[in-house]
Amino acid sequence: EGHMPQILSMVQIQRLTPMPACLFMGALSLVYLASSDIYALINYVGFATWLSIGMAIVVLLYLRWKRPDMHRPIKVALIWPIIYTIVTVYLVILPMYASPVETGIGLIIISTGVPVYVIFVAWKSKPKVFTDFMDSMTLLLQKCFMVVPEVKKVV
Repeated sequence: EGHMPQILSMVQIQRLTPMPACLFMGALSLVYLASSDIYALINYVGFATWLSIGMAIVVLLYLRWKRPDMHRPIKVALIWPIIYTIVTVYLVILPMYASPVETGIGLIIISTGVPVYVIFVAWKSKPKVFTDFMDSMTLLLQKCFMVVPEVKKVV
């Protein structure tokens, strides 16, 4: 959907697997493994995950309040998102108090997504030199990994 480089959405022609995305996730995992303390790593990622989930649920509650007639494919009683939000707030606030350093690192991990969003989504009038570079890198990596864009089936 244009949120990441195009190469990450491509599939390998023989195995029909998203090889570039798997390699990217593997490299990212190796970076995370550079941490010598596995519990700190769990705190980093756990905090970032619960903060993201909590924000999504708060937006769901906001939309239920501001747009009650909006189409929703899944309908649940309002009490469940409220309970989920309360638990999520607990899971986000407690680590901020108990381990502020790990929580800060979790916030830094989340904030690494801001430049990706700005470059690949929000920035609409990219210079030609940038788009040409991205296109040439995509083509080079397509040839190296033998990958193609996934074809969507029309039903």
